[in-house]
Amino acid sequence: MFGLDDLTGFVVNSVSKPFDYGWVIFGIVLAFAVLFSLKHFLDIALDLWKLPFAIAVDAIDLLSFDNGLFDLAGAIGAFVLFWVFARRGHHMSKIFAIIAVVEIMVGVWFFPQYAFITNLFPLVTILMFVSIWSD
Repeated sequence: MFGLDDLTGFVVNSVSKPFDYGWVIFGIVLAFAVLFSLKHFLDIALDLWKLPFAIAVDAIDLLSFDNGLFDLAGAIGAFVLFWVFARRGHHMSKIFAIIAVVEIMVGVWFFPQYAFITNLFPLVTILMFVSIWSD
């Protein structure tokens, strides 16, 4: 059996040995790297709640293959999604809003011959990923 005396002896023996400061510095740098990556991951995870709305707008765009009203609903949804959910002073999401609206409106309203291409491409979700990642 491994008793408490053995454990105490092991700890005392390990602590009383001389140690290399390089390992201490390496441990501190490693701890900072882990904390920084955790902070970065949590900042991204904090904004991931916007992603289902982008997927819903892309689904509406996919449904608008032959119905112009779904195109209008998708364009309004994309505009509201990027314009309202943008962080304060974040100009890229306003540009993304205009790009998403133009891509959705290409479907039935402007160039119906390209509707099968633009309706299948999930541009709003991709732009939302870029918007979340760039914050």
